[in-house]
Amino acid sequence: MRATVMAIKIGLRGLVARRALTLMTIIAVATAVTLLIALETVTYGVKYTVGLEVKSILPADLMVYTSTAIIPEELVNMINGLKAVEYAAPAILTGAIAGGHDATLIGLSTSSFSYFYPQLIQGSLPIGGDECIVSQQLAQALNVSVGDYIYVYVPQGISGTFNVLKLRVSGVFTSIFGGLLGFQVYMIVTQLSYLQSQLNTGDFVNVIFIKVVHDNPVIINRLNTAMKQMIPEAQVYEQQSIIGSVNDVVNLINVFFIVVIVLSVVIAGLIVAIMVLINVRERRREIGIMKAIGASNGQVMLIFIVQVIVVSLIGGLLGLIGGYYGSIAMVRLINYLGYSIRIIIVPVPEFFALGLATALATGVLASIPPLISVTRIRPAEVIRME
Repeated sequence: MRATVMAIKIGLRGLVARRALTLMTIIAVATAVTLLIALETVTYGVKYTVGLEVKSILPADLMVYTSTAIIPEELVNMINGLKAVEYAAPAILTGAIAGGHDATLIGLSTSSFSYFYPQLIQGSLPIGGDECIVSQQLAQALNVSVGDYIYVYVPQGISGTFNVLKLRVSGVFTSIFGGLLGFQVYMIVTQLSYLQSQLNTGDFVNVIFIKVVHDNPVIINRLNTAMKQMIPEAQVYEQQSIIGSVNDVVNLINVFFIVVIVLSVVIAGLIVAIMVLINVRERRREIGIMKAIGASNGQVMLIFIVQVIVVSLIGGLLGLIGGYYGSIAMVRLINYLGYSIRIIIVPVPEFFALGLATALATGVLASIPPLISVTRIRPAEVIRME
């Protein structure tokens, strides 16, 4: 026990005596952990935010869509009567042109706004029939704000003619997707009844948003099949499939991040190995003497293991702090560069545990080759050489 305590003290004194080498090693470990935490936190933040955004835009398990308004609202009412359905919201979704920009025009019933409540940054939801809310990107492109009027041109089939709608902007909402890789979301949302009257669709819609009780996957699958059978022209989209598709794209980007993380961990490991190797070589005489007076290989290696654990632990803890705040800085940098992406940074305990484990594992594994050389040091040869 006394020999173990002595080994720990010698190891700690060695770190203090070689401050420059110790500091360099801590920085290398902290950098690797910082990159791991920051990149993985940003990736998780993108997935988390996209999930929330998709659920905000499509707060339903299924979206049934047809290119023309052929779905009777009676069918929506029938679906609403099913016990397994929380709600079925009718809508009209069509392409349009506003101020020379291609846009998506959506008509929702007044009751449906409670399900599709957008994140308003100005104004309020539409009340009058000719009112609308527009996405922040479209508002900027048209240079309009609350109270202004916009003209929306809705094409009528392939005839080349348009229905012209004059809408008053009652609010402006935001979306994460605006500015992402240059993609712009130009959206206009107005009252369903007003849009039906202007487009002469009667009591027909071309979209149904269906929310299932408890998000039951079995019921979702059955409704998916039933909708395709009842409306052969319809395309049925599942919320989770959309989120999964977006996550697949993010995962592809994350592969590059993983390569960067692995390289940084390898570099940190090499620096740890160099630190241990230098310390072993400088202490050959001391090691020989310790062995000559009865110290075991394990007790001698404990000196360097203590150094590795302390350096890895300090570097890991600094990396956790740097990684979390680094992820926030990365998002701010992305926004500063002109990409208006709203990414929610969420501290993930699993990432912190992974970062600390990576720091300790890197240090211990990297120190194994130099520590093996300790077992090969023979007291008689070292003392004779000295």
